[in-house]
Amino acid sequence: MEDSAPPVSTPPSKPATGAKATIERFSAAVHRYTELFFEKLTTIVVYHPAVTIGLVFLFVVIMAQGVWFYKEELSPDKQFSPRSSQAVKDEDWVLDRFGYENRPVQTMFEAKEGVNMLTKESLLFMMEMHEWLLSQWKIIDGKNVTYEVVCARYTKGDDCKIPVSVLTFWGHNRTRLEADADPLATINTVSWRSLEPSGPPLDFYLGKPEYNAAGDVVSARATLISYNFKNEKVEISGVGKDDPQSRYFEIMIAEDSASRRSQDLAKHGIGAYIATLGQHAEAGGEALHSDVNNLIIGYILMLIYASFILSRSRPKYSHSLLGIVSVISVGLSTFSAYGFCWYIGIKFNTVVQVLILVLLGVGVDDTFVIMDSWWDCAHIESMRERMIAAVKHAGPAVTITSVTDLIAFLAGSSSSLPALQDFCYYASVGIAFDFMFQVTFVVAVAYLDTVRQQQSRADVLCCIKVGDHTGVCLGSDEEKARWTEAERGLQNR
Repeated sequence: MEDSAPPVSTPPSKPATGAKATIERFSAAVHRYTELFFEKLTTIVVYHPAVTIGLVFLFVVIMAQGVWFYKEELSPDKQFSPRSSQAVKDEDWVLDRFGYENRPVQTMFEAKEGVNMLTKESLLFMMEMHEWLLSQWKIIDGKNVTYEVVCARYTKGDDCKIPVSVLTFWGHNRTRLEADADPLATINTVSWRSLEPSGPPLDFYLGKPEYNAAGDVVSARATLISYNFKNEKVEISGVGKDDPQSRYFEIMIAEDSASRRSQDLAKHGIGAYIATLGQHAEAGGEALHSDVNNLIIGYILMLIYASFILSRSRPKYSHSLLGIVSVISVGLSTFSAYGFCWYIGIKFNTVVQVLILVLLGVGVDDTFVIMDSWWDCAHIESMRERMIAAVKHAGPAVTITSVTDLIAFLAGSSSSLPALQDFCYYASVGIAFDFMFQVTFVVAVAYLDTVRQQQSRADVLCCIKVGDHTGVCLGSDEEKARWTEAERGLQNR
């Protein structure tokens, strides 16, 4: 039999020297002191879990008071134009000295195929809608708001600015229109510029006009009436600057005109559509509400997912309740981040509302890391010592991921886009709070959950005592002894 070849000895690696050695020593020191920090912190938490939970909720309540300083940036220009840009400075200068422009409101009319908007019947329907708009009213903040209240005026005390449309040929007066035997001839013979010397041409108020060989207009598929509403914006708590009277009056007339549209189409073959700034703002608000509903659905799905990952077939050894607590912790950190940022004057915007989705991924992952380390420490009998060891070993990993995310968002806060910059501020604060809650609040609840397990109580329904196997209640010693040591070795996984 041939002799086997002697084993090849591997020469020992040379110790690192110079800069590499310095980096390794620094890394080891950071890791060692991070573990020491978490060991001491977790010792305090597991010996005083109720106090820890109470202090966290007190902190959240204090941060919640930031809602009194809540401000929202509504202007798209202010959200996506650099604050230091000359355009923003010029806009602020103009608004400070001349105020806001009037709010344009346009009532547009579109006829069915084959219906001419320039016939007397169609023009009388336009007049009917014009008179309907002038007659509308709405109670806003206890005041009766009518067209006379919201219409724009050249100077205070003047009459309302006269709307402009094809009805300008008759001064928007029904009697004059009804007395005109041939409105189309009036449109083609009276000079538009004599009526509107500085405004847009007549074609601006006609949709898809058709002309004869002589250049006279003979028909139009659509028309519009252009109004001007006042835009006296005031500071509204929690909203920013807006003119509530004009805004809500605009929303009302747009909704009411939409509700009568099908009837008008059936009767006259014409539909009226009102476009307003308030209507656009309302549509944006509805979109935000829809997004919030989606966020709630996502939050619930994450609750289910976290509970499922931490659950086990044996209720005694399951930790699905801890998964729910982890997701709740993310909600608390998100709300605290909002409050803190409101305290220091950072405005809320449409981008910031998705913050909770970012924190859900970071926060719940931290809980998984901590619990995985806890399962690896199954050889430690004392639940307190086991939790301390688990967090001590998981702490550096949790810290690295949180600090990495924090640095990334702090870097993102250098963006010149205000909406993105403010989002990064909120996210940075949220990640810091989420990290703080994970290593205190969640660890405290996790320790109490292990106490529940030690007392042979079911997950979630902790008032019910259970055995080592699903559905088997604690019974005689012989019954408890059925489970072998091999089985018990799997119970903690």
